[in-house]
Amino acid sequence: MNTVGYVVGEVRTDEFTFVTNREIAPPRLEYIVVQVQDPERGAQYDVLAQVTKLAVSSRLLDTSLSYNEVAQILNRISTSQPIIVGTAQVLGYLDGKTVRYPRHATMPGNPVTQAPDDLLKRFFSQDVESGIDIGSLINRDNVNVLLNPNGLRRHMAVIAQTGAGKSYTVGVILEKLLQLGGSIVIFDPNSDYVKMRRDENMRVTPFADRVEIYRMPTNQKGRISDDEIGGSKKFTMKFSALEVDEICAMTGIPETSTNIRKALQTAYDNLRGRDYAPHEFLREVQRIADGGGGENDGDFMPRGPERPRDKTPMPGMEDFHKAAYNKANLDVDWDDFGNDTAAEADESARDTRTRVEKNGADNGGKNLSLDAIAGAQKAIKYVERLTRVDIWGHDQVPLADLTRPMNLAVLDLAGVDSWVTEFVVNKVLNDMWGEATTNGLARPVFFVLEEAHNFVPGGQGARSQAASIIKRIASEGRKFGLFLVLVTQRPYKIHGDTLSQCNSQIIMRLTNPQDQLAIKQSSEGISEGLLADLPGLNVGEAVILGPIVRVPVMVRIGQRTSAQGGNDIDVVKALEDARSQVVIDKREREVKQERAKMKKTEWVEELDA
Repeated sequence: MNTVGYVVGEVRTDEFTFVTNREIAPPRLEYIVVQVQDPERGAQYDVLAQVTKLAVSSRLLDTSLSYNEVAQILNRISTSQPIIVGTAQVLGYLDGKTVRYPRHATMPGNPVTQAPDDLLKRFFSQDVESGIDIGSLINRDNVNVLLNPNGLRRHMAVIAQTGAGKSYTVGVILEKLLQLGGSIVIFDPNSDYVKMRRDENMRVTPFADRVEIYRMPTNQKGRISDDEIGGSKKFTMKFSALEVDEICAMTGIPETSTNIRKALQTAYDNLRGRDYAPHEFLREVQRIADGGGGENDGDFMPRGPERPRDKTPMPGMEDFHKAAYNKANLDVDWDDFGNDTAAEADESARDTRTRVEKNGADNGGKNLSLDAIAGAQKAIKYVERLTRVDIWGHDQVPLADLTRPMNLAVLDLAGVDSWVTEFVVNKVLNDMWGEATTNGLARPVFFVLEEAHNFVPGGQGARSQAASIIKRIASEGRKFGLFLVLVTQRPYKIHGDTLSQCNSQIIMRLTNPQDQLAIKQSSEGISEGLLADLPGLNVGEAVILGPIVRVPVMVRIGQRTSAQGGNDIDVVKALEDARSQVVIDKREREVKQERAKMKKTEWVEELDA
């Protein structure tokens, strides 16, 4: 082994300094080895360390000297021998397949040697069962790093600022995990993974037959056509299979809106057992809003402006409302009635009471609660929103298809409104949670959430339909074989407890101080040195922490087989195309102007020629 320096100064069990020179100095982030004696066991270990800092100084050229003094010294001696001191962080030593940290420090004067490739391979590549080849060490291209799939049991986060390569990195991991037999479901808001059946040259990938792309039947076009991705399947949901709580979650009806929820529950109960669409559900809510029916045997027509709803009651009207409605022996929320005159209030009460009694048979022989009627009037606007969504169909969420063995399912959510994407994530995860906790899963399922900060946001007032189930899977999912991979460029926007549940983290270039602080608070394994290195990482370089690796490691991400869907636009090429189009347009205009000056016979003859 090549000696690159000697240990000097004060030595700790976790860090030491060494002196070296320009010819042999190891670069920052290089791996080195020192020997440590363990007198208790009478053994000596080769301890691996990583260079975290290099400092160069000179005894002659002190910082107290002026420019002229330095110039005079250099004129006399022509050069000054520099002193190069390095700082290294101790990573540990191998004891069989286990990495242990030394309880004793190396001694000053001990040689520092460059870590041999075979030791690094034993640290980062060997003895990892069914490992995921993520790439190589930053300073050693011939030493690959294998991730331990068992580390995914504690969830994983992939974090980087925009353009650092996080989606590319996730693609590398998913390709390897798929070929190991993984069942993977990706929620893909930006069409980053829809091209995994093809490589950059449009050739079929070796695992293309194990990749399914699902797209919402939306009128908005995705960024990438079906032809480019090799076709897709429609992802639809059966509206009649939704519970009332799911309808409320999707439309944003709060739990405190008890009357609205009561109306929806009534409509749900009335339609139970039928396969109905949103517009049929809306029609039932409208019927309830009219007191249970109308002159046309339940074909409800909305009231005209002469019968306004949801007005604020005038002072003194409460007694009239009570007097009228108490005759019907019905419970009522008086805040839901309008600013009518006493006569109008009494007439409205009698009319509503009559319609309720008349149509009681339509509701299982029971009179409708006026709370439900008032709630239905307010619920109409929410249910109308659902009728404008394109995702409804005759099929339910295909859980069995999504979780087939050795299968990668991409749910392409590009072009879909955010409240719909939140609902899709919420629905799939809740259904899968129910299946896992009720019947158990035949195999583990890995859920990848791109733009995770939008689905499980942190901070006061931040909301998402899917946040509750994501938090639950993060804290309890590993017991049932449900594992998360959260992908984000804004870790400080993610719910802190959820991020901290991701014990394994792959962190790429990150310059925002808020993001760095979120990483520091959520990760036990990141040191101040590694945190300081994040802004200096190049595209495609990453720090990997947690149980997926033996020790924190810095890697250069390897090659991805499939094409990446989330590439940025080539602005230079786009501008060149724009300039070319201007030239073409100009030439076409000139030709038209020349022909306009010519007689018809002349340009016809020109065409014939």
